[in-house]
Parts: sequence; C-alpha cells; structure tokens
Amino acid sequence: MNLEIFKNENFEVRVAVDENNEPLFCLSDVCKILELTNASVVKSAIISEFDDDLSLTYPIFDSLGREQNATFITEPQLYFVLMRSDKPNAKPFRMFVNKEVLPSIRKTGSYT
Repeated sequence: MNLEIFKNENFEVRVAVDENNEPLFCLSDVCKILELTNASVVKSAIISEFDDDLSLTYPIFDSLGREQNATFITEPQLYFVLMRSDKPNAKPFRMFVNKEVLPSIRKTGSYT
C-alpha cells in the first residue's frame, strides 16, 4: 500500500491507497478531525455495522519516530462515521473528502 498525507488549511488525514487504487483512511486521524475522543468506540461501531473485523492496519511513525500500527477504514466505513457525526467539522471534512481527496485519487491515483 502507498501511504499519503492529504491536507488543506483545515484538515490532515493519512490515506493508504491499496493495490486497487481504493483509499483507506486512518481512523485516528478521522476521529481527531471529528473531535471523537475514543477511537475504540468508533471502531466497535464500525465492526458492528459492517460485520467486519476491521483488520486493516498499516505501520506509521509517530512524532518520536516510533513505528505504530494504525487502523485504516474503507471509504464506506468513513461515510458511516461521517453520517453519524454531528460535530462541527463533519460537514467541512465530508466536503474536503468528497470534492478534493476522492476525485483526485480516482483521476490520478494520488492527491495532488
């Protein structure tokens, strides 16, 4: 998988693009943007909704340079989280993903 950071002046989210050019979004980044303080609860809700073990992990490095395994969610799982959120950042983040990130991935395979 190829890992990229997608950002604008308001948001920053790590996205892994798999071998089929499908985006996978870092769950901890999504939770941070949406001000959801417990990513484990969000992960459990996703597993319950999708009957999925959510075993998509990707090694990333923290600010101290240590390797950590991060959970990544699929595009439908991202939509599920966004539709359930009533946080102020949900709509602007949804617009960023739908109008900038996903069209770029679909056209070029990356975010430019």
